[in-house]
Amino acid sequence: MHLGLKAKVTMAAGLSAALIFLVLGIAQLRREALPVASAAAPAAAAPRSAPPVAVLATAAQAIATGDTITAAMIHNAPADPARFPGMAMVTEVVGKVATQDVAKGAMIPRAGLDLATKLAIRVPVGMRAISIDTTAEIAVAGLVQPGDRVDVQAVYPGTDALSGGRGDGQSRAGTLLQMVQVLAVGDLVVGTRPATGGEGDLTAPPPAPPARTVTLALSPEQVSTLSLAKATGSLYLSLRNPADQQEVALVETRSAAPPVRAAPAPAPVAPQPRRAARAKPQAIELVMGGHSELIYAGENP
Repeated sequence: MHLGLKAKVTMAAGLSAALIFLVLGIAQLRREALPVASAAAPAAAAPRSAPPVAVLATAAQAIATGDTITAAMIHNAPADPARFPGMAMVTEVVGKVATQDVAKGAMIPRAGLDLATKLAIRVPVGMRAISIDTTAEIAVAGLVQPGDRVDVQAVYPGTDALSGGRGDGQSRAGTLLQMVQVLAVGDLVVGTRPATGGEGDLTAPPPAPPARTVTLALSPEQVSTLSLAKATGSLYLSLRNPADQQEVALVETRSAAPPVRAAPAPAPVAPQPRRAARAKPQAIELVMGGHSELIYAGENP
């Protein structure tokens, strides 16, 4: 079937109109989708802001009031500081004294810390601070530092030490206390640092002389024991490794007893020669008739 010229023209005009309407429809759809895409583009481009993170401190163990907090006693806890405004960061707690109990695993509050360098706040609850005079010999050549653990030895001199006679009078010595915490050495208190100037700082104070006292943390019963030993004998400190927690049996040592010497046998005494008995002189009497007269009475001249 052959189409006429008029039909062909009509079909071509219809196809052209359809094509024009299709192009116009696609353009309209693109114009309507453009604002939505433009609005979504900035939102997709802007990264989502993360909340700030700080390293807060949590207790790795139960912390009691009066404890000086060390690095081994805390854990790191990354958290948003805005959610925990009253909690302390790790850098704020090391070396500070706890003024309240903190349970294991709990965050450490800033209000539970004390920055004071005074000794009283650093004495553990239930304990007492007592100082002893020291020398380099007593305090391990002056190397004992606040926070160390020491054993205390007591030496009680006998008459051998007082008179200089070895083995005569038996002095005695033994470990008096074990695992005692050092709270202070001189004016340096546990948890604080000595004030030192930088290298080449001409305004820095001169080096302090060796400390003459060591302050220990003792129970009330131990205070009495140490006070009696200090009044009757001499005290010495022995430094412990921080990891050494073992307590040994207390043994007392005495100076050697003097050897027992046998009493010397008495020297033989020569018998004294006996004197011969002297004859007793006889009296002489002269008798004449009825008259008698004593001439010699027998007495020694």
